[in-house]
Amino acid sequence: MARTMDERALAELGGAGLLAGLDEASLGRLAAIARRREVGVGEEVFAQGDPATAFFLLVRGEVKVFKLLRDGRTATLRYVRPGDTFAESALSVDRYPSHTEATAPSVVYRFPVAEFRALMVSEPELAVAVMARMAQLMALLNRRVEELLLPVPARLARFLLELCSEQLRPPAVGAGPPRICRLPMTKRDLAARLGTVPETLSRAFGSLKRAGVVRLSGNGELVEVLDFDALARIAQS
Repeated sequence: MARTMDERALAELGGAGLLAGLDEASLGRLAAIARRREVGVGEEVFAQGDPATAFFLLVRGEVKVFKLLRDGRTATLRYVRPGDTFAESALSVDRYPSHTEATAPSVVYRFPVAEFRALMVSEPELAVAVMARMAQLMALLNRRVEELLLPVPARLARFLLELCSEQLRPPAVGAGPPRICRLPMTKRDLAARLGTVPETLSRAFGSLKRAGVVRLSGNGELVEVLDFDALARIAQS
């Protein structure tokens, strides 16, 4: 027998890290104000400057959050993964400060700000979880700002180290044998993620290749790290 909408909402919301500490009754009250939405590839959830009337939880797919800069370039702030929330700033600002775009077929839940604020008053655990999540996001944004002050090769090296730590089991360290990681996005998207342009990113990859630190294959989708120690040094330069 097919599950009802309420049962599906409870199951999908209960799998989110932000809501993991809530009991079933609290989840039920949260599900009552949530609105489920399916988002196609390339479709926006909201645009920069739109009225900030809700925040969102991703339960399936992937959503890119990015900033449109004054010179027309874009800077990717983060990629939202299933179980993560986004647009939490709607709880404290009038308009969304960034754009969003689904990079895969996605399912999101929309939480209206006014109703969510009222629910937090009666659900202290939810309020604490939201504050903890916002603190994590503040730390993430601080790291992004710090990275933008680094040379592009250092930003790229940091990204590759983080990527390999996520993809490789066990994590690669030191000067061991070469290990291969797959880029999860196009070079254009990676350039935006690093706050640069594709041409500058290509030069940064070129410098790493000439230094014998990485090698590219698979039409540039695969990155073989030849020297993790050297990559770590460049990441700190």
